[in-house]
Order: sequence, then structure tokens, then C-alpha cells
Amino acid sequence: MTTDNISLDFLAKQSKLQIEELRQLRKDMADMMRLLNATYDLTRRVERRETELRDDIELMIKMELGGSLANIQTTIDASLSRIEQSVGDVARRVDTLESQG
Repeated sequence: MTTDNISLDFLAKQSKLQIEELRQLRKDMADMMRLLNATYDLTRRVERRETELRDDIELMIKMELGGSLANIQTTIDASLSRIEQSVGDVARRVDTLESQG
């Protein structure tokens, strides 16, 4: 076994290096925490915006469908009115023919 002498200067330098590495590690950890918090905030903003967009799209679809359905209903009502009028005309003609006969 060899017996090496270790000087106090060497130990002091090693301690300084470890302290500096520890400071750098703490700085890196603080940076990571800031980035993590920023990511969390961004995620919350994206989720909030997604909800707003979903609500906007839902409203637009409802308006489009509502307008289309109202148009279809108007067209159907107009067609039914014409059919009812035609049937009424035919019924009156039949009644007139039956009363003549």
C-alpha cells in the first residue's frame, strides 16, 4: 500500500470545486422549475383557449344548422300549403261534381 500525502490546499480546491458544482446544480434546478412552471401555465392557457374555440365552433354549427333547418322548414311549409290548396281545389271539384250528379 502506498501512503500519499494529501495537502490541505488540495482538499480546499476539491471542496471549492464541489461547492461550485453544487451551485451550478441548484441554478440548473431553479431553471428547470421556472421552465416547468412556464410549461404548466402555457398548458393551462392552451386548454382554456381550446375550450373557448370549442364553444365558438359549437355556436357556429348551431347557427348554421338552425338557419338551414329554418330554410328547410319554410320550404316544406310552402310545399305543404300548395299541396293543401291543390287537395282543397280537388275536393271542391269533387263536391261540385257530386252535387251536380
